Amino acid sequence: MDLKNVFETDGDERAVSPVIGVILMVAITVILAAVIGAFVIGIGGDQETVPQASFSSSQENTADDADDVVIDISHESGESIPEDNVDVTVDGESADDFEDVTTDSFGDPISAGSTYTITDDDDDFDGDETIRVVWTSDDGGDSSILYDFEVR
Repeated sequence: MDLKNVFETDGDERAVSPVIGVILMVAITVILAAVIGAFVIGIGGDQETVPQASFSSSQENTADDADDVVIDISHESGESIPEDNVDVTVDGESADDFEDVTTDSFGDPISAGSTYTITDDDDDFDGDETIRVVWTSDDGGDSSILYDFEVR
């Protein structure tokens, strides 16, 4: 037996390695795409939708002192919202905690016609405050500003 003849081919045999390599690369790509797609779709299901609601506001200075301010924020239309999910803020601080300001809540649930009143009798508002109605999801993971108002 001649060792040269053992390793020589007559040209009919072809290599299988490149074909298997291409098939494996395609399979890996398809599996990777499926895993990424499932991950992205799974993330979208965890978010709570922001309620669609329309608010309006009015500001008036009291007759006895032009610096005293009464601001009414009213829910005009849209979805009812549980009061526990809504906070009214003055420059990022809860209006209920704002010093020398009294508030009357919307009521639960907040629905069309509900009004939140902020009364400043001690001249704390100087005309550049931002009042916001902020919604927060039940788990606290999502929040959105539903309405904002600039004090004049």
